[in-house]
Amino acid sequence: MAENRYNFCRLCEIVKDIPEDIGEYADRLYRLLDEDERADSKLIDSRLKICDACEKNVQGTCLACGCYCLVRSFARSQHCPKKKW
Repeated sequence: MAENRYNFCRLCEIVKDIPEDIGEYADRLYRLLDEDERADSKLIDSRLKICDACEKNVQGTCLACGCYCLVRSFARSQHCPKKKW
C-alpha cells in the first residue's frame, strides 16, 4: 500500500458530502464552533490575505495541510502549517 504523503484536515475527512458552494459549507462549520473558539472577521480577513499570497494556496486549498484556507482561518486556535499566521 502506498504511503500517504499528505496531511488532511480531520474535519474534512469526516464530512463526506461537501456542497458545491464552499461558502455554504464554511458557514455551517463556522456555526458549529464554540463562540469562544470563533475568530472574528478581522482575524479571518488578515489570515486569508496571507493565504492568498502563499505559494501553497491552490484555489483556496492549502497544499501544506490539505485544508480549505477559509475553514482553517475560522478557529482562533488554528495556525498556518507554514507558520505564516
